[in-house]
Amino acid sequence: MSSKPIACVEVPSTANIHCPFCGQQVLNPASEDPENYFSVCHHTLFVAHDMGFEFRSERFDAAAGITGVDGDDIDLPEHGIDGLTSQVAIEGAVKFASYVPPPSFYGSYVGFAPTE
Repeated sequence: MSSKPIACVEVPSTANIHCPFCGQQVLNPASEDPENYFSVCHHTLFVAHDMGFEFRSERFDAAAGITGVDGDDIDLPEHGIDGLTSQVAIEGAVKFASYVPPPSFYGSYVGFAPTE
């Protein structure tokens, strides 16, 4: 049985993002301290934005076919990181996407999946 592509839920760009499986806060966009902007749990697949990845799990890399590939060397589809992360198929996975309002439309993305 093959997995479906990751489900996507759009959230406001100011939303704190918590893991839907364990409840840990993973993304805090209001943090002024870069050290506290994100903190992954064991369900976190990736933390990214339109400029690149902040975190990629081994599980995500394997499913995306980018194991061992540096972030700058990833061959991105037409819609960039948002497009790449939407194509990955991991059973039960969900991506939370947030976009800054116009004119920017800058996106941030956090993916989660139940543990294997």
